[in-house]
Amino acid sequence: MASRKKLKKTIKFVTSELITDIYFRCLISKDVDNEKIDTLVINVMALRKEYILRANRPDGKNNPQLVKAYFRKLFIDWQLAMANTIKSIDSL
Repeated sequence: MASRKKLKKTIKFVTSELITDIYFRCLISKDVDNEKIDTLVINVMALRKEYILRANRPDGKNNPQLVKAYFRKLFIDWQLAMANTIKSIDSL
């Protein structure tokens, strides 16, 4: 990621798109479990909050190598969390 601002905007955009997709699938499908949908939306919002807070507090502010490694790990963790969330959405 080029900047912290761009990373946070990407996180917000992707999570809002996932929530939109969840509700769209809810509208299309006749047999939906509302509790499962609510739980999934709450989990997506919790992930959004967690990763934005992590983006705001990098480790090792004075060492650029530590900061770069921190954001690299943050982005990889975020991608894995989003992949798991997408698998959960597909199982609706």
